[in-house]
Amino acid sequence: MSLDTFKSKVLSNSNEESVEVNQRLLIDKILARYSSEFVIYRELIQNSDDAKSSSIQIIFETAKTTSTNTSNNKKMKNIVIRNLLNPIRGNITDKKMNEIKLKDKVTRIIFKNNGFPFRLEDWNRLKKIAEGNPDEQKIGAFGVGFYSLFSVCEEPFVTSGGQGMAFFWRGNQLFTKQGPTGDKDKVWTTFLMDAREPLEANNLTFPNIEKFAQFLANSLGFTENLREVSVYFNNTLVIQLSKKMQEPKSMNIANEINKNSPQKIFKLISVDVRNIQLDVKRLIIPTDMDEKIWRSLPITKFYTEKASILLRIAYGNLNVKVSNEFSAEMERITKKKPPSKTTIQMIFTGFDEHENYNKNVSTVFKNLLPYPEQGRVYIGFSTHQTTGCCSHLAARVIPTVERESIDLAEKTLTIYNGEMLRMAGTLCRILYDEELAHIAHAFNKMISNINVDEETTKSLRECVNRRATHALTYFTFMKSTPNEKVSSISESQFFNCSKIKLSILSTNGVLPISSVRIPDSKMKGFIKTVPIIPNIMFKQCNKFFMKAKDSLELIDELTFKDVIHELKSRTLSEDEMVELLKWWISYRSNENNINSSAELKQFMQLARINGGSRSLNTIRYYLNPGIIPPNMDFPDEVLPHTISKNLKNQDLEKWLNWTELTLVNWSKFIVNKPDLEVDLTFAEKVHCIIAKSLNNTSQSDRETIRKFFVQKKCIPTKFGMKFPGEAYFQNVNLFSDLPTIQFKKPSSVQNLMELLGVRKIVELQLIFDRLVNQGNWDHMQLVKYLATRLTDLKTNEINILKNKPIWPEENLAHLNSNKNESKEIKPTPITQRYIARYLYAPLPLHREFGLPVIDWKGRWTRNTQEGKFLIDLGLQEYPTLQKILELTAPPTDPKIRDKAFKYLIDNFKERYSESYKSAEINIAFLPCSNSNIYAKPSECFINPECMTMKFQTIRQDLIFYAEQFGVRQNPSHEKLLKRLIEDPPQNEYSAKKIFEYLATQQGDFIHSDWKILAGLKFIPIRDKFRSDVIIHTNPYSCFFKYRERSSLNDFFSYIDFGDKANIFLQSCGVKNEPSSIEFAELLVKSSYELWNSNYSFDIKIINYLNILRRIAIDFEIIASKKSSLIVEMKRKPILLAIRKNNDCEEEPLEYLYMKLGCRSLCASVNETAIPKGVMKITNNSRILQSKIRERANLFYHEFPKDKIKRDVEWLKKLEVREIDHIETIYKLDNITKVENDYTTASILQNKQMNSWILYVIPDPDMLDISQCIGKNIYNSPKWLEYSYFNTILITSLASLERKGYPIDRALQYKTENVASEYVQASSVKVPVTISSQTTQNLRNSLRDAIKACHSNSGNLIDSQGSVAIINESQSSYCDIIPGHLLYYVGTRQEVELYDPNGFSQSEILSQLNTEPLNRFISILKDIAKIFELTPQAIHIFYDNYSNSVAFNRDRALFFNLKFYIGLHDKDCKIKPTSDAMIYWFMTFCHELAHNLVPSHSSEHEYYLSSFAEIYMSGFLEVMKKHGIS
Repeated sequence: MSLDTFKSKVLSNSNEESVEVNQRLLIDKILARYSSEFVIYRELIQNSDDAKSSSIQIIFETAKTTSTNTSNNKKMKNIVIRNLLNPIRGNITDKKMNEIKLKDKVTRIIFKNNGFPFRLEDWNRLKKIAEGNPDEQKIGAFGVGFYSLFSVCEEPFVTSGGQGMAFFWRGNQLFTKQGPTGDKDKVWTTFLMDAREPLEANNLTFPNIEKFAQFLANSLGFTENLREVSVYFNNTLVIQLSKKMQEPKSMNIANEINKNSPQKIFKLISVDVRNIQLDVKRLIIPTDMDEKIWRSLPITKFYTEKASILLRIAYGNLNVKVSNEFSAEMERITKKKPPSKTTIQMIFTGFDEHENYNKNVSTVFKNLLPYPEQGRVYIGFSTHQTTGCCSHLAARVIPTVERESIDLAEKTLTIYNGEMLRMAGTLCRILYDEELAHIAHAFNKMISNINVDEETTKSLRECVNRRATHALTYFTFMKSTPNEKVSSISESQFFNCSKIKLSILSTNGVLPISSVRIPDSKMKGFIKTVPIIPNIMFKQCNKFFMKAKDSLELIDELTFKDVIHELKSRTLSEDEMVELLKWWISYRSNENNINSSAELKQFMQLARINGGSRSLNTIRYYLNPGIIPPNMDFPDEVLPHTISKNLKNQDLEKWLNWTELTLVNWSKFIVNKPDLEVDLTFAEKVHCIIAKSLNNTSQSDRETIRKFFVQKKCIPTKFGMKFPGEAYFQNVNLFSDLPTIQFKKPSSVQNLMELLGVRKIVELQLIFDRLVNQGNWDHMQLVKYLATRLTDLKTNEINILKNKPIWPEENLAHLNSNKNESKEIKPTPITQRYIARYLYAPLPLHREFGLPVIDWKGRWTRNTQEGKFLIDLGLQEYPTLQKILELTAPPTDPKIRDKAFKYLIDNFKERYSESYKSAEINIAFLPCSNSNIYAKPSECFINPECMTMKFQTIRQDLIFYAEQFGVRQNPSHEKLLKRLIEDPPQNEYSAKKIFEYLATQQGDFIHSDWKILAGLKFIPIRDKFRSDVIIHTNPYSCFFKYRERSSLNDFFSYIDFGDKANIFLQSCGVKNEPSSIEFAELLVKSSYELWNSNYSFDIKIINYLNILRRIAIDFEIIASKKSSLIVEMKRKPILLAIRKNNDCEEEPLEYLYMKLGCRSLCASVNETAIPKGVMKITNNSRILQSKIRERANLFYHEFPKDKIKRDVEWLKKLEVREIDHIETIYKLDNITKVENDYTTASILQNKQMNSWILYVIPDPDMLDISQCIGKNIYNSPKWLEYSYFNTILITSLASLERKGYPIDRALQYKTENVASEYVQASSVKVPVTISSQTTQNLRNSLRDAIKACHSNSGNLIDSQGSVAIINESQSSYCDIIPGHLLYYVGTRQEVELYDPNGFSQSEILSQLNTEPLNRFISILKDIAKIFELTPQAIHIFYDNYSNSVAFNRDRALFFNLKFYIGLHDKDCKIKPTSDAMIYWFMTFCHELAHNLVPSHSSEHEYYLSSFAEIYMSGFLEVMKKHGIS
């Protein structure tokens, strides 16, 4: 069954009951709780306007007035005020009036209107909740407005037309009684509201006069019929408002306006505009007084205000047309049909009214003038909903129940209300267009009036701009509140209702908005013809224009095209051109503005200057006034400086491709001016300009300028304008007829004159023509003139003077003859002249040396102009190095030689040191120790000891000067080697001296030298057969002598030249003793002679065995290097056979004998063990068998497979039997020997049982058992392995594991008994007694372990890579030992350093690791001090290919620098961190523990912890010392 069936069943069979409503709760909680202020009066005023009332009265009565009226005249309580202008005061005296105060509680409110009296249907609706007025022209729709009265009173009373209705309560139900009142007054409809009892609970007072007056003024603004409102407090008129209305004027509706709403529900028929005047008379509340104070004042103390306001209200008359279905739905919802006609009203305040009201309007009317804030929607009265624009809107839209907002939620009402809001948008557009039409008229009138001065025009334009701004601001829609849809609906219609675009005021008048541009401050200075928004409008209406640009896309910003339009329309002034170029630079610097080359070309062509005669595309340069003054002439390609001075040079270059007018370009232009060759003043000005900036001009440009002017007669001289090459500087006064330059400031143009070639001196040829050709001239006069003009001489002229033979040599012989001979007239000899560099300065020393000196009259001084000039020409001030060396060496006269050498020494540093190259000196000028011997610097030496090798040494008194002359201390290694080859020592004495000297020089020898010396026969020895004969041998063929006599002296050459000489010989290759190969060769060649030497038998055996041992140790080396020698050794009788009491053989010798073909004694003896007695299984044999099988895997752990004879499975199957005793038989060839009880164990195969059996006596030796097992499972067991097996068999598993043996990994077979034994053994806890002695013992053990640390002494670290895997501690950082060589590469701060790459490519010594290494050493040395270790016990290595942090190699501690850098160095650059110190302290403890326990085990952990605990206090002291927390 369905729910419909259930419903039908209930409706057909059940009793009906009415729904009950608690009327008191309904009214108190809902109907009387309107949210807005003054809601009672709003509802009553609306009803009054609907009843076509023209006047209303509101009377507030207090208890004082009520009681007075009752006592004096009971009729006063019901008196009705009929005449507003003459209110009845009754019998209230002035004294009583002074007692009335606005703070008094109101006990009664009376509301009266003079509208139509209530009809029967009105009385009926009054007592029915929610039955609204069905009249579609009335506001009321819900029938609940009257019940707002219950918010202030309990039982209201209504009278109208002689009838009355009283409301009263019975319980929670509201009842009424209606009947005639007997009142003859038919004019007034009255609402009586008595305040609730008791009065003490009543908080009702007279409303705030200001706010109440504003509310009433707002209400009166849009009422259709109401004209007058009066408010009384008791009998005092407090507020009085009146409204006057002019006749409406019809407004023209443009044809472009769409008069229909989008869904055609409404159609605009007409628009009327009516002026309304509101007048107010009211009591004024003091503005500077608190409310409590003014309410306490007597009402007679208040002043009265009278004010008026004129409003312009536009009425949009609408026809309404809806479908029947829509009408029915409206009626269902609102209980009214839609009206056939309706009106929307909007207040529009013009600019003039706003300006006036903004200054003088009363605060009562301020809410009627919302500008610039948003207006309100009036649904009869003001609501909370704003319109979005600055105008109030009054319309018969359908509100929500509380009438505070428009209903845009219900679907049908949303359509109806939305259509009406769109018509509001249309009305706004009509009003705006009307205002813009007036503005356009005013603008056109303004610009057409040519008789108005500029100031007046500017004032009128500002006024028009402000008026247009006001209009646009008025109708700019913002987001309405609380519902944003209201403004968006109206705004949309505002823009879309017209076929033409919205008009706005521009700088060119009223135009469509799309034709106007948003202003750009950067274009302000040059945009004049393009219409833009006036600044005041753009600033005040910025939000509108941003929305119009971004969202509505109605207007654009100024663009490049607009600029082009401006440039096409007119020519810009210079100031405007400046602004244009500023904009252009800014525009192009914006990356978003990408211009095509065509646009750039168009811009440059259209932008013109100089009255339009020149376009910008003709400009190439801008002027730098610091180089060329603006008042000079310029090429047409230069931008006027009046423009360029306002712009940055870099912008002109970057964005306009203009460059600075260079000096060379201006010179090219100015040089063609005719005035340059005729006008002295003009020419001087040009030259001064060029000269000013010439020093900052490039060499190429200077040359170009020179070429421009050099062919022009542009140089002003005292003989007129001259070519530059014809003019002379003003100080050239050698001849009076020279054309010298004439400038006001000659120094200011000197650089330019020099460039152009104006002459500073008279040409040499001219001088020669005028002076030289006169015969023997006075060279002194010439040198004086030229010296004063040295700086003016050109390079080629100086070269002529340097190479021309002008200067005479001093004739000493002639001078001397003049002194000695009589005065006899002789013909003047022709003077021989030389170039200056051939001659020397006229100094006495030069004359003593016999050098040619210049002929000079007077005293010679080098610092005079003449002296400096001659020196510059090459006159020599002192002898050259070559010359002075020639003077100091033979065959120069000894006197001159000594003076010259002294001169050389005294002046060497100042004059000769720079040019002196000792290796290049080929003159033997240095005196040697051997008299009369002179040598070159490279052929003599300082050290007298080198004379032992026949080298020359410098004279001892000159040793102080030897270094400056390049004399070396000793000969070079090449010379020493050469001398040794050419002249080896011939006896022991000279050899000793020479070798001792060479020992001091061996640091200079290189590898190739040593290689030559090793094979060079330079060592003198005596012939073995002829002792008086000296022969020479090489270092490889002799050996150093033993201190005692040796049996080998007869077979090898032994030498001894003393300790010092032997050092050199050892470096050459002389060895302390023969090598193993040499010993082997000795035995092959002379074994009999060696054995038969004159020594005792025991000494011969010892010596011979020592030689064999040396050969045995290096046997593999001999075999690899000289295999033929091994063959000879096998063939020759070189071995020694000795009978011993035991059969223990030396392993190296055994190896040697075996390699040479001898049999092993052990292998040759056949050993047979025979069990004797009864074979039985005993408890001991069972235990031993179980133990062997249990621990079988341990015998094979880490043992090479190639050395295993029988595998672990064989050992696990081995059986154990007990026997009485064991007999051992030994047999060697034909020799047999029997021993009883020699061994206690033997392993034999029992073929009958098909098994191997270990036979043991009742009390066997476990070492015998270990030996038997080892011989049977290994190929060549060693005694060390027997000991290992013995440990495995006699030690408990628990002890083995505690000692680090890999029990868990090696054992794979366990019986339950063994497991139980192991567990039991592991669980046994032995009490340990702790005493001071045990602690001291531990400390002693740790101290001994520390003391065991030692230096590696630079030894090579060569170990196979290995990893020790221990059960108790998995592979840790020190388990991994580097599997490659570590080379000793040096010492740093007493700590040895190692690296796998060796010294040449060492990473640990690289520059990158220097600082980290020093920091790491400091940390380790600090930690070493804690343990009282020296730095020598620490070793640091750097290994990129190992994971080893540290390791302990035979008690030498090694630490990896790589891990310190990776883990800690970054944070330890200032000082070590606590993390780093703790890490390396614990690493130290770990490695020290390995001195006691090699493997990682619990015992190792014990010692590690002990180290850390005992030395922790010292560690903390170090941390504290370094301030490490």
